[in-house]
Order: sequence, then structure tokens, then C-alpha cells
Amino acid sequence: MVMTTADISILEVSTPDCVANDFDGEIVALNLSSGVYWSLRDLAAALWRDVTAGHNPAAIAERLAQIDSNLADESHLIIANLLNAGLLRPCSASPVALEASETVARAEAGEIAFSVESYEDMKDLILADPVHDTEEHLGWPVVRNDDGVGA
Repeated sequence: MVMTTADISILEVSTPDCVANDFDGEIVALNLSSGVYWSLRDLAAALWRDVTAGHNPAAIAERLAQIDSNLADESHLIIANLLNAGLLRPCSASPVALEASETVARAEAGEIAFSVESYEDMKDLILADPVHDTEEHLGWPVVRNDDGVGA
């Protein structure tokens, strides 16, 4: 099912399947189930910080539409992609007042770039099972069955 900002009110990081960190303003979010990681910069990083802090994404988009309808459209698309990628999920928390929105403040100051990229180049490594996907003759751990014999 494809979700949009109209379907939700408040979002949270989809833990434990997703982890995210802020590296000097760039959000790097990793879906541990799919092995895909995302880089969010500029207004996209601000949007992530806002929605994970409890701002309503539809309210942010509504304010962005007053500045530039393209910004609102882009924010809807980014949120939908993050939801569909399993990085964010709806939650039941109460919304935070929109006056503190970093996304809106930056857009009002003239910023217009949403930078979003996803990567699958490390997918095999991220999804690897270091205990079970190993070779005994290389010295890696071996999974043993109930009678202590290597399986």
C-alpha cells in the first residue's frame, strides 16, 4: 500500500528496522531489512528532522505551498518515498507546533533544494549474516547443530 502525507499525522523512525544519524546536517538513514541507505541533505534533511521531532508533514507541506507550490509537492513526494522505503512510519504522538519548523524557516529564507539519494551498493554486505554466511575453512564461526557437530 502506498502511503501519502494525507494518510498520516505524525511520523517516527521505523525502529528497529531503520537507523538514522545526523552527520553535520546530512541525515543518513539505513533500512536494515532491505539493505538500502538514504542520504538526505538541504531541505530534505530539515524535513526529516521536523517530522521525526513530531511536526505534522501535511501541515509543513501546507505552509510550504504558501511559499512555493513546488516545495509542497516535493515534500509530499519525499515523505511518501520515505514511508514506502520503510524508513518512517505513522505513530500516535501529538503534533509539535509548526512555528518551530526548520523546513519552513529555511524555505522562507529562500532555500529551495531537497537533496535525496538512495543507495544499494552495500546491500549484500548489510544483509549478510556474519555467523551463518561464512566459510569454515576461512576461520569464520561455524553454526553447530544440537549434538555439537558442524551443520
